Amino acid sequence: SALRCSAPKPISRTACHDTAMAQPPPCAIHQWSGPRSMSTATMYAWHSRGDTTCVDEPLYAHHLRESPDVFRPYRAELLAAHPSEGAAVVRHVLLREYPTSLVFFKHITKQVVNLDMQWVAAPGLRHVLLVRHPLRMLVSFGSSVPWLPPEKATLDELSLPQLAAMHAKLTELCAHPPVVVDADDLASNPEGTLRALCAELGVEFSPKMLAWPAGPKPCDGLWAKEWYASVHKSSGWNSEKTSRAYRALPKESFPVLRAALPFYEYLRAFAIKPHAAEVPKAERTIVDHGIVRTLAPEARNLDLLVWVGPPGKGQLLPRELARVSVFDSAVQGGDAVWEGIRVYRGKVFKLERHLRRLRDSAKMMAFSNVHSSAEIREAVF
Repeated sequence: SALRCSAPKPISRTACHDTAMAQPPPCAIHQWSGPRSMSTATMYAWHSRGDTTCVDEPLYAHHLRESPDVFRPYRAELLAAHPSEGAAVVRHVLLREYPTSLVFFKHITKQVVNLDMQWVAAPGLRHVLLVRHPLRMLVSFGSSVPWLPPEKATLDELSLPQLAAMHAKLTELCAHPPVVVDADDLASNPEGTLRALCAELGVEFSPKMLAWPAGPKPCDGLWAKEWYASVHKSSGWNSEKTSRAYRALPKESFPVLRAALPFYEYLRAFAIKPHAAEVPKAERTIVDHGIVRTLAPEARNLDLLVWVGPPGKGQLLPRELARVSVFDSAVQGGDAVWEGIRVYRGKVFKLERHLRRLRDSAKMMAFSNVHSSAEIREAVF
């Protein structure tokens, strides 16, 4: 197997650029994710191309050696079969040459323990971060890993904090920032997402990445019998029926879900947009009150800060993090008041009159715990 190869040759820039493509592709693609993130399906997609060697979690044995308290039923077998010294794995597996034009390494991010990560910036390497909503990660544990049910899945098991730290490290060290992919996009639009990923990496997309034969694959790690039951039943992305399934979440898992969500939301903000079919020009407009308007967003509104929060606890948040609870009375009962305030040449038009009318409206609705005019002014300015 790739893990036992000897006489390694470091990846060289010359070897990586031996291609007729205008933009030289990477020789090695390193995918970092947490477990239960459709990472194995992604590995199968690259394996199906025919031009890619796939290596499954080469740092797993290193992780188990460095983490003696982590239970895995195959621990002894894995440590006996694969090298467990991380630096040796880097030299002899991650930075050696392979016979195919591309190499795909699947990593679980938490397996990077006590390891010098300077190697990630080597020439010819590109990095992909695969993220998934932590709720879907948690509920999928019990579906195919009976010895690790959702209530025993910790924040460390999900690897989302480590994934956020890896994003920062790769951004700091590498010439190319890591490419972030959301597993939900792979589930809902596999071709568009894989096309976008290949474009980011400078690799030609292959339709072969959309399907694979059911059953085990030569690239599977020896732990496949414990983890890969569902993906072994699949024959492509359309077979991933459980990718969007929601099951009951044990109450013990709610603290983990709450702790994991900020890391997911941080990473999701970097996710690439799947390629979509070209929309005819006529379909890119709507008629609003007799006025034809474009569907394209106003570029100046893409990066906004929004003041959100109850009186005394408001804060400015990026627009993607600004939200109102579904239990808010404005959502539950449709009772809300608002003011639209115009700004001309950098000056707010009649702010005090707007604030007075806003508070009068709130009083008429019998709202309590209303923001003061001073707090609204602070939010505006």
